[in-house]
Amino acid sequence: MNTGKLDLFYFGDTGKYDAFNPSYVCTQKYAAEILFLIASCAPYELSKAEIARFLRVEQETMRPIIDSLLGIKAIECKDDTYRICFPVFLQGDVQQMTGILSSVGDSIARTLERLSSQLVPIAQRFRCHKQFSVGRILYHVICDSVFDDRAFAYFEKEKLLCTSKPQPGNRDYLMIGYEACEEVAQSSNLLLCSSNNYACDGVRFNSFGDSCGRRKDMYRFTRIFDSEPHELAQFLNRSEDIEMLLSSDMKNIASRCSSMVKRIVSNDVYWTDLTDDAETALLLSELGYISGRQENNRISMMVPVFYQNEQPLIIAVSDIVLPQINDAVRQAFDSFSMRTGDFTAVRHMVDIKEIGNELWHQIFGLTNEHLAKAGFVDKPQYINGQGSFFRSIRMES
Repeated sequence: MNTGKLDLFYFGDTGKYDAFNPSYVCTQKYAAEILFLIASCAPYELSKAEIARFLRVEQETMRPIIDSLLGIKAIECKDDTYRICFPVFLQGDVQQMTGILSSVGDSIARTLERLSSQLVPIAQRFRCHKQFSVGRILYHVICDSVFDDRAFAYFEKEKLLCTSKPQPGNRDYLMIGYEACEEVAQSSNLLLCSSNNYACDGVRFNSFGDSCGRRKDMYRFTRIFDSEPHELAQFLNRSEDIEMLLSSDMKNIASRCSSMVKRIVSNDVYWTDLTDDAETALLLSELGYISGRQENNRISMMVPVFYQNEQPLIIAVSDIVLPQINDAVRQAFDSFSMRTGDFTAVRHMVDIKEIGNELWHQIFGLTNEHLAKAGFVDKPQYINGQGSFFRSIRMES
């Protein structure tokens, strides 16, 4: 048997970093390998002794790790054998899933194209349409705001998926596992279904695209600033020009960036006007949100800005799109759940609503690819080392 391992992802409230935190439990040595072995077999097939033999370690070494996995209900035990209790997608699952869902993505994309006469006029009502194309606006509104936000509540109400799961230790999160291999990573990373967001003082810095790199956006900047500060010089081309700003704390930097965005969208701001705020503007320029520094040049937003009072427009798009694609999504879920012998998570009796959360990610990622290729939405260009994505700003106050 192949002794691989799982890449694990968590969505929701995982709580403090303790014995009930799935990241704490699953980063233990052998944990990801144990989960892979159990998932690779039929439910309740592998015993602790067989797991130890496959991994070539003593059973006593396995015991506390398996106990901790049982403690967070990642696995279930019956007669000293185990099954997986969360959605897992192995290489074979991903190959079959892509085959089933790709046609669904194409069908949904064609449905949306037929709705263009209703959707385009709404896109033209956004204030950012003065600067950006309908395709760019629909990219952010449909591919991100509708598909990666409002759709989850909609399909949860339709009882097709769930967005949360009460867990031991007073936690509430979903856990997903993918086989750690190049083919699975390539298939997953290329989909346009990843939304990065960082909000501060009523301004949300957003980017949306694939997962094929480390994007230069506010979300990634904050992660590097907090956990990998030694990487900042490599991440920012002009880090030496903003040394004073970088010597501050992240909360202060983010607040200054939000204030600068509010100032630019409300007034004419020129680089020559800036004194103490020059480094803040340089950072925002470096991250791609505002125009670069030129003598006597007015600073402009380089990304679409969506305002709070435009939320009814997003809701209007959602109300048109989601009922029209509901049947296609339901049929895709039914097709998946009926193929009990083909998919790991179904064989292991994982709740189809938990599986549905990840299925929807796959469906709308494939749909977004079809929409971009057809030109219905703008297609983000690939940036070496960062992937394909577009940035935007959401004003939330």
